Formats: sequence, C-alpha cells, structure tokens
Amino acid sequence: WGCRQAACSCDVPLFSAVPPSGCDDLIGAIFELGRTLCRLQLSDEELALFTAAVLLSPDRPWLTESKKVQKLQDKIYVALQHEIQKKHSAEDKLSKMVSKLPLMKTICNLHLDKLEFFRLLHPETAMNFPPLYKEVFNSELQYSDPRES
Repeated sequence: WGCRQAACSCDVPLFSAVPPSGCDDLIGAIFELGRTLCRLQLSDEELALFTAAVLLSPDRPWLTESKKVQKLQDKIYVALQHEIQKKHSAEDKLSKMVSKLPLMKTICNLHLDKLEFFRLLHPETAMNFPPLYKEVFNSELQYSDPRES
C-alpha cells in the first residue's frame, strides 16, 4: 500500500488501465478501505492487533462458542487500545479504526457474492480452489458438485 511513508500515496489510480471485470464495486471498496487505513498510519503492532480483532469476529453464524470468541476479541481490543496509548497516538484512533468495520463487512459480502457467482459460472474451477481458501469460505459457500443435482 505504501502506507509506511509520511505522505500517503494511496490516491494513485492503480487500475485505471484494467478493463472492467464485473468486480469494480469490490475492487473500489477494497482500495477505499486501503486508503482510509493508510491515512491512519498504523504501526505494525496496531495493524496486527486490529487484524486479529477483525478475524476473531464473534458474529459468524457457524461459530459454536461465540461468547469465548467475544471474550478473546475484547482482550485484543484492550491490547490494541494499550498499544495506541503507549505510542501516544491520537485518542480517537481506535474509534476511527472500528468505524471501518462496516466497510469491511460490505467488502466481505461483496466478495462472497462474487465467489458465489463465480462458483455458479465455473463450478469445476471452484471445486479446485486451494484447500485454505475452501476452508475459509466453505461455511459461506457450498462447493457442491453440480453433477450431483
């Protein structure tokens, strides 16, 4: 992203020459998120803790122990707040970070929509997605064999 620089250079139109792919909304949302996070100039520690907090989301429908995940996420947010205070960052930095969560949810939903559309158009390719990718998204998408229908 080039975010470690004092002046954020994230406003460069990187994909202006790329032909439309049907994913313009998703790509645009991802780059908007990147630009806004870049402007926050997060340290490596802040970025790592924020990433952990986002990944440990207790609202995922397939979780069986959501209260435990919530407690763990709360601890991560406390550690993140401590890290922000330790660095003497702006007091509203955490709230600015958390305010990006709805955009992240939108990106996730757009991504799932694109994956589902891709799966329907190219089921043979979707069946061959890498194992980690299937593990991460399998609870959201069904990679069933269309020949079984």
